[in-house]
Amino acid sequence: MAAGIVASFVAVAVGAVVMQVLGARQRIPTSLPKSFFTVDDGKTFFELGSENVAPFDHKGKQAVAAYVFECNGKRFVGYLERYTSEARQRIIAGKGTPKDQISGRELKRPGDATWIKSSDLAGVTKVAAIKCADGGTPEQVEP
Repeated sequence: MAAGIVASFVAVAVGAVVMQVLGARQRIPTSLPKSFFTVDDGKTFFELGSENVAPFDHKGKQAVAAYVFECNGKRFVGYLERYTSEARQRIIAGKGTPKDQISGRELKRPGDATWIKSSDLAGVTKVAAIKCADGGTPEQVEP
């Protein structure tokens, strides 16, 4: 009788472990995470898979990456990102280098006319210094 009780406990324990493992397997992502993009200089934004390398064509308009922030419940695009055509081609071909990530990457705030190379540390620091209207620090939003 004791052996039957022990066997029952072992069966329940093994079943619990199997259920946890199977449950964990279902939560493993099978695609790349999403990112935010915009086609109208940050006035609006949308989600797409992060395999898209900006700039790219989206429904007939040029899309660039959008970094979205939130202040007091309101979401907004803090800055935009794109790659030069040469860096983008290398990244898409799987031949991107750290140099492409630095000198081939460009940033700007919505409304600004000039894109700043990410190798320009002073310019990038200014672009990425996002503040709330009340002077507070915004929280970056992930899709």
